[in-house]
Amino acid sequence: MTSIYINSLRILWVICAGFILLEDKLELHKKLTAIRSPFMDHLMVWFTHVGDGLFMCLACIVFLFIRIKTAIILMISFLVASGITQLLKHTIFSEYKRPYFYLKNDDSFRVISDFTYHTEHSFPSGHATTCFVLFTILSFHYQKKYLLQIAFIIAAIFFAYTRVYLSQHFLQDIVAGSVIGVIVSLFFWNFLNPKLTKWDKPLKILDKVTK
Repeated sequence: MTSIYINSLRILWVICAGFILLEDKLELHKKLTAIRSPFMDHLMVWFTHVGDGLFMCLACIVFLFIRIKTAIILMISFLVASGITQLLKHTIFSEYKRPYFYLKNDDSFRVISDFTYHTEHSFPSGHATTCFVLFTILSFHYQKKYLLQIAFIIAAIFFAYTRVYLSQHFLQDIVAGSVIGVIVSLFFWNFLNPKLTKWDKPLKILDKVTK
């Protein structure tokens, strides 16, 4: 399955890979977070929660009333992708530090007072994994809506970038998380979509209550 969303991601991954290979990761991080302001601080702190598991659970509940099949695939993709990410974080890449670990003693780094910083388990990004699972499944569900495809790719990049802005992840953490999210979502969409035909409908609680 190819789409504007997937094809755009392929191009983006290639571009990001070039920067990652050519630049020191901390210097690249500083360049990516050079433009800052109090307004952006609050904006990023607020929107970074889109990558939380709670937000994903809410999205799945909402989708039950749109298309049960999509909600099931969304939840399974989220659980598997998050499991892979957390396993990698705490085993193979457990020693990888977050940007804040290197910047916390830097006088030029401005701390956001109402945000809790973490220093450990940087790679890959769990928030990026969650964001890209969500918007990848949405792009499949609305695959014929081309403007939505563009909106989803912009949203996925923006919400993942909040983790870079907040110095919770390097660019490579975000890219790795996005790759995991997209691959897992693509697999389960293609595998489960044909098998869940009887759930290709919205949940109608009111109909059941009134019967």
